[in-house]
Amino acid sequence: MRRKIAVIGTGYVGLVSGACFAYLGHKVIGLDIDEEKVERLKRGEVPIYEPGLDRILESALKSGNIEFTTDYAHAVKNSDFIFIAVGTPSREDGSADLSYVESAYRSIAEHIGDDDFKVIVNKSTVPVGTGRWAKKFIAELLRQKGVKEPEKRFEVVSNPEFLREGKAVEDFMKPDRVVVGADDREIAGLVASLYEKLQPAMLITDLPTAEMIKYASNAFLAAKISFINEVANICEELGADVTVVARGMGLDHRISPHFLRAGCGFGGSCFPKDVKALIHTAESVGKEPELLKAVIDVNERQKLRPVEKLLKHLPELKGKTVAVWGLAFKPDTDDMREAPSIPIIRELLKRGASVKAYDPVAVDNARRIFRKELEEFGDRLKFVPDKYSALEGADALILVTEWEEFREIDFDKLTGKVVVDGRNLWEPSVLRKFCTYESIGRP
Repeated sequence: MRRKIAVIGTGYVGLVSGACFAYLGHKVIGLDIDEEKVERLKRGEVPIYEPGLDRILESALKSGNIEFTTDYAHAVKNSDFIFIAVGTPSREDGSADLSYVESAYRSIAEHIGDDDFKVIVNKSTVPVGTGRWAKKFIAELLRQKGVKEPEKRFEVVSNPEFLREGKAVEDFMKPDRVVVGADDREIAGLVASLYEKLQPAMLITDLPTAEMIKYASNAFLAAKISFINEVANICEELGADVTVVARGMGLDHRISPHFLRAGCGFGGSCFPKDVKALIHTAESVGKEPELLKAVIDVNERQKLRPVEKLLKHLPELKGKTVAVWGLAFKPDTDDMREAPSIPIIRELLKRGASVKAYDPVAVDNARRIFRKELEEFGDRLKFVPDKYSALEGADALILVTEWEEFREIDFDKLTGKVVVDGRNLWEPSVLRKFCTYESIGRP
């Protein structure tokens, strides 16, 4: 059945969700307060790098199933389901900053009237308990402006997203599961019906349980990464090969091979902030989440592991030039949030090295992040147009992001250099014919 949906926020989650809902035949309004972004979206220009999203959006625009606006009144009035997909970044204490979510609630409430009924769906990752707090908060806003029986004018639902950047469209269209949490079972069923064409595995539960499923999922995946990185560091001291260890572990169906790839740590918009938010939530109810804290600590140390390995061979970096391949936190995205490349490059500059960095799509975002460093260090930090330009005059190479284009390269161009493979992309026996080679957790 065709439904009328508004999506508040047109970032990775909001834009992918809105475009995919429209592709499935629903009538979608994408709302954002950024006027320039909205105008670009109206022209079919995708402001983020996400494979396949341009085609989905083009199809949705041609069919007339999606439109974009900055007008909350229009979006709320012309929708039955209002999805909130705004950011919930970390505060300094690790808690989730809900200011954007709260602002969305206020703006939605401003345009709900006496005869309305709106289903407000949290796609944003919010702390456990937010949904029930939101019900009281929105009801009070409606009461203050004189809406009759405000609790009957809306319902709040949790529908957490499980979209991987770089594969977000695929994950939406072929979901492992769809989780819907609500205090009203019938309303939960209505939200679930939005996905019926996909025929996903469906889990309907209450609000706090749905919210916890999202946090627990991300925290567990982050824990797997930190675990295998810890094992990798032990493997190096004992002469074991972590790639084979991980393969042997992954053959056990209880463990699975996913997220058991050693490297220089995780980044992105989800794992770091969600683990920190879960730590903060646990502490707020008197629990001491020691394992979750270790996940973060191990990951922060692991990000600088490539620099430690480089220093074994080049203990004095002043006057040396280091090429860095890969800036985004993972392949197939231009997202630089919490990317390992950031502390790596800053540490290299701090130690006196010059850096020549390359990424297929993330250079523009990198320039914004390293604006101060570009001003402070001048020509010691350069972003170059291709991978081989980065190697020119370089004493060393650090591979940070395992883009596909780095898999097959001209190894002759690495001759005489120190190469630190931060993602175990290459075969050691091959690389050592050309260069001094270091990887993560391999003898």
